Amino acid sequence: MKKLILLFALIFITSCSKDDTNHENIFTDDTYMYFDPPSWLFGTWTNTQGDKITFTANNVIFNEYGNPASSANEEIAYYEKNFGNPNIQETAYANYYSLKYNYNIDYRMKFTIIQISDRKIDVEGFFTGTFTKL
Repeated sequence: MKKLILLFALIFITSCSKDDTNHENIFTDDTYMYFDPPSWLFGTWTNTQGDKITFTANNVIFNEYGNPASSANEEIAYYEKNFGNPNIQETAYANYYSLKYNYNIDYRMKFTIIQISDRKIDVEGFFTGTFTKL
C-alpha cells in the first residue's frame, strides 16, 4: 500500500511541477511556420548603415542599427495573441519576394525584395536600399 501511495504522490508531484518554458523566446526559434521565404534569401544581409535582415527557412529577423533584433515570428505571435489574424501575405518568384503582415493594431510591416545577384538584393519598405549577403 505504501508503494501505491508513493507512486501516486510521484505522479502528482511531476504533473504539477512548474512550467520551465521560456515564453519570451518561444517564437524566436525556427519551429513555428509563419513564413516561407525562398531559399535564395537564406542567410544574413546587411546594408551600409549596419541594418541586418536574417532569413531562415521559416523566420525573418530584423536588426535595425543600434536597436535589438526582432523576430517576425515573435511579432506575429504577439499580434495573434492580442489582436487576432495577422493577415500574412507572401509572394515569391525566382528573384522576387514580398512580405506583408500586421505588426500591431496600427502598423503593417511590408517590404519587397529583388535579387540583383547571389550576394546582393534591393529592398523597399521597412528597410530600403541595397543589402549584401554576409
